[in-house]
Parts: sequence; C-alpha cells; structure tokens
Amino acid sequence: MKTASHLLLTAALALAATLPAAEPAPPPDTISAEQSAQLMRKHFADKIPDVTLLNDAGQPVRFVTDLVKDHAVVISFFYTNCRGTCPGTNSLLAEMRGMLAKDFGKSIRFISISVEPEVDTVAAIHEYAGWYREPSAHPDTPDWHFLTGKPEDIRTLRRALGYYEIDPKIDADPTQHAAMLIIGNQATGRWSKMPIGIGTQRMAGKVRLTAGWTATQRYADIHAQLEKNRQAAAQGEKPKTTALVR
Repeated sequence: MKTASHLLLTAALALAATLPAAEPAPPPDTISAEQSAQLMRKHFADKIPDVTLLNDAGQPVRFVTDLVKDHAVVISFFYTNCRGTCPGTNSLLAEMRGMLAKDFGKSIRFISISVEPEVDTVAAIHEYAGWYREPSAHPDTPDWHFLTGKPEDIRTLRRALGYYEIDPKIDADPTQHAAMLIIGNQATGRWSKMPIGIGTQRMAGKVRLTAGWTATQRYADIHAQLEKNRQAAAQGEKPKTTALVR
C-alpha cells in the first residue's frame, strides 16, 4: 500500500455532501454536541452497510451489528501479500492495541479488512493475523478482528467508509490503497481518519480524542502533560509545552 492522493472521505465531507437540501444544517454556533453527534450518525455512520464478512476463524460477522455497534473502532485495511506499508502498519497497531488497553479495554475494537479478498482466504488471514495479534496476559486487551469476504461486499463497505480511489483501475490494485486508519464511535457520533506514519504515541492520542467515551479518555494525553507541567513548575523548571499549569 502507498499513500493515495484521492482518498475521498473525511467525516466533514461526508456530512456536508449528504445533507439534504430540504433540511439545511443550522449555523455551526447553534449546534450542540448532541446535535452534532446525531448529524454525524445520520449522514455517515448510519449509512455504513451491515455487510456480512468472515473473520479469521471462518465465522460470519455482520460489520455494524456484530463489530461496530456499541464500540469504539479502529479500522484498517491490508492484504496478506503486501510487502509495502502493511507490515509496518500492523506492527504499529499491535503496539497501540496494548497502549489503549488501560483506557478503553474491550470497549474499543481493532478491525482489519482485506482489500484483496479474492486471494485472502480465511486460512490466509488466520495465519497473517497470528503474526501481529499476539496473545496478551492483560484481560482487557482490545479484540482485533481480521476480516475477508465477498469482493462486492468489501467494495461496498470501502466506498461507504470513503476508502477507495476514483479511478476504478487504481482502486482495483491493492498496492495503491492508502495507509490510513478510520476511527469512530457510533454512540458518540465522532468519526475521523488518520494517516499512518505520525508515530504510535500521536496515533494513540488521536484515537483517544476521536473514539473516547468520556472526557478522561479523550483528553488523557493533555491531562498527562498538564501533570508534567505542574511538576516542572513546582520544581522551578520551564514547562515543555504551552499547556496551562493550574
């Protein structure tokens, strides 16, 4: 996979592009947090198709009903023959999975979907998953689902998530797909996407900010830096960031 120039969806574009003319959006300064969540669910998350895919144990799972509903999610794409960014991406996800166990536990799920389902059989993705999804002694380690399925169902899902190329020939080539994550929380209505390559710590922080259920989860990194600044100030040192010291 390599970064593509035409990955279409951001949550904001999905919202703006699908607002019906008969229901104009209210001015931004009049939208409450709950209204914003409702709009995002209505115009993006509620339109994600509940396609049936296969996990690496060969079990059928419905994408929304069984995986996305009632959970925060980190969605990525791969193919087992990838020799580009996929191995690095999955290694970062494996590290981030451990980092988020304390904050989220089982309330967040990692979902990796094959972009070459014609080749990626259940047996192939099961072996592939074993390279990255190492067993954890931590009881709250988030689940990580590796999925394949019918090519037409995965294409439908990718298009709904905004993970596709305009040119059908490029879109059909798995080596051309972007190294991106799609992060969301169906309950709160917050969705975003993020490029791979900004570092595991920053990636985890952005996942917390988008997918967190509570303010403590969403702003954990800021609170941690504030505490460091308070300690630095108490020792007469200059804080390392501009985060306020109170």
